[in-house]
Amino acid sequence: MIYILLNIVLCATLVWLSFTIDVRNGIKNNNPLVNLVLFLSTLFGLNVLCLIAGFWAPPQLANILGRLLVMLVAWYAVFSCIYQLLVPNYEKTTGMTICQWLFNLFAFYLVFIARGGIKSISFSQTQGLVIESSQMFSGKLHEFLPITWYDFFCGFYFGVLPLLSMLVVLVRAETVTSKLDRQRMRIGALAVIVFWIAYTLVRFAVKYQPMISVIQIIAFVAEALVFVRAASVDSIWDIKSVLRAIGRFLINFAIPSVIVGFLFSVLWPQFSTRPALFIIIIIVILAGVITALYQMGKVLNRKNFLRDNNYAKIFEDELASIDYSGDTTDITARLFEIFKTNLNTSSLRVLIDGGVGDLETVYSSDNEKYKIPLTNECFDVLLNINHPIVFRNYAEHNYTVTSIRKELLRLLDETNSDAFIMLNEGRHIVGVIFLGKKSTGNVYNDYDYNLFSKLYSYFFVIGYYMKNIANESVVGTVNREIKMSGQIITSIQENMDRIKSPKIDAGYIMVPAHNIGGEFIDLIRLTDTRHIFVIGAMSGKGIAASMSMVILKSVIRTFLAETKDFKLLVEKINSFIRFGLPKGTYFAGLFGLIDFSTDTMYYINCGSPALLIYTRAYNNVIEIQGEGRVLGFVKDIGHLIKVKKVKLAEGDIVLTCTPGLIETRSLRGELFGKDRVQKSLMENFTYPAEKMARFTYDALTQFTSKELEDDVSILVLKYLGGK
Repeated sequence: MIYILLNIVLCATLVWLSFTIDVRNGIKNNNPLVNLVLFLSTLFGLNVLCLIAGFWAPPQLANILGRLLVMLVAWYAVFSCIYQLLVPNYEKTTGMTICQWLFNLFAFYLVFIARGGIKSISFSQTQGLVIESSQMFSGKLHEFLPITWYDFFCGFYFGVLPLLSMLVVLVRAETVTSKLDRQRMRIGALAVIVFWIAYTLVRFAVKYQPMISVIQIIAFVAEALVFVRAASVDSIWDIKSVLRAIGRFLINFAIPSVIVGFLFSVLWPQFSTRPALFIIIIIVILAGVITALYQMGKVLNRKNFLRDNNYAKIFEDELASIDYSGDTTDITARLFEIFKTNLNTSSLRVLIDGGVGDLETVYSSDNEKYKIPLTNECFDVLLNINHPIVFRNYAEHNYTVTSIRKELLRLLDETNSDAFIMLNEGRHIVGVIFLGKKSTGNVYNDYDYNLFSKLYSYFFVIGYYMKNIANESVVGTVNREIKMSGQIITSIQENMDRIKSPKIDAGYIMVPAHNIGGEFIDLIRLTDTRHIFVIGAMSGKGIAASMSMVILKSVIRTFLAETKDFKLLVEKINSFIRFGLPKGTYFAGLFGLIDFSTDTMYYINCGSPALLIYTRAYNNVIEIQGEGRVLGFVKDIGHLIKVKKVKLAEGDIVLTCTPGLIETRSLRGELFGKDRVQKSLMENFTYPAEKMARFTYDALTQFTSKELEDDVSILVLKYLGGK
């Protein structure tokens, strides 16, 4: 019974494994590796039926099922050889198909037709799998080769065919240009040796425990696991990475184990009568050893001796530390240094849309200049499939780029690159970052791809900065850069849907403290009777904050196109800020929705410092914003935010602002505060909304009597009522 359960477990495990197999090579739904693993799981399932029939059913049924199992095992062996030959392009030729079926038919002949080939197959609860087969030769030849037909069967399908396929693969590997593909082919060839070792061990174990013969196909599991590993490997193993891995193993596991084991053997005889004291001593020693090795590991990591390939945190921290206030050459050189240190990137080029239909080089680490037409077919296809990050391995093998494969590889070759990151805003390409080959000879792998995808917003900010702010051919001088950047940011800030309803008069003012900033006000029309307004500030100052503001403003409109729920909109924006913008970015502000058909304002406070409403009926100003949660700090903010509403009557006035208005202090250190905002609202309620916002700002500047240090944004909504 235990062997039946073991076969069931192996069958289920292999089915699960088939769902986890990496299909990065893009072989659609008929990935031969998946089919190979499922085939093997089927063999274990059939083996269960054979055991049940052999133990409790008539011998004839066990014989038929056993023959079927033996034949299918041979078919699997042939399939595994064909799979090796398919790597790396997975293109099956007619010759392969013919050979596969010839060998399959030969196995059918040996098992079911050949006279004296296999006489009978049975299963015993003491002897396991029992196969009776006649001798192949007679006379003196038999004395020289005393083998049965079944021995020949096993030798041919488990020895000769795998050996031939392995030799062919090793020869073909030498002609493959891709180092990664060559490594995968060699690992696949190694799978045959692993199978032989496992099969030999199983046959050896059968001599001592005959029942093991009923699970001898377990040797194929070892081979399949090596195949899976070969397909999933996405980096080239070199001597440096191997030595680093050995070093990390020694420091993290081997050395502490040896030291503690040695001390245990030395100290136990001395303290065996006092076990409590012995345990305390061992714990203290173990803590000291681990601490010492940890500190040594940190030192070696800093010197790049034992650093592993998991560079994500360091890479992100270094990208976040880029100072955009410096010279553009320093910024791009710093970007290249980050890639060079963490990924061993040999070269880096940044190409930006020059405004004349071409991508032009604005930075090149090797001083090579390139010009690429924006009409390049590759860009259009990549935009359609939403795949802005392209590695050479992806270009060579993935079926989604079959139509542009030659053009894509030509683009990489012409720019002497192994990868590129396309920076696009919708259908518009801002620029492209081309990455040269890794100096170690390795390739860009899935770890790199996932990290680049996660940190895409950092690269977009760099491209946007280079195009709109730092492009000297467009801007000219540093002073002109600042002026131009301010104009660009202002134009984006002013790009909003003005409220045209006769029921409301909307006015606002946005004043950055240092030319450009991360505050914004946005008005978005949903329907003739519904309008959304947003006011708030991105964390940070200057260029970085303004870039985050530009991206967020675009994303809000994108989400509105697919999200009809007001609260869900804010939740999605929170997720984007946390996972899509640079680490540490947050947004403090207010989201509001006005429904003119019901004279109702819905709002969600996301850290707004003030939401004031003047009611003409009571001639008074009240504060209504309540508690708010800043966006970008927590993963799920749904349970922390609430949608509130207020009915608006004719003459009501809503005023909201950013912290710069409330928290600014005068020369004497006095806070402007909400009371002065309320006073300004009461004094100016008869004026249009635009003037009310301006008068409130003027009151602030008169109060401070100095240059403002923080951005200030004020939004006033004056409800006129009527129809």
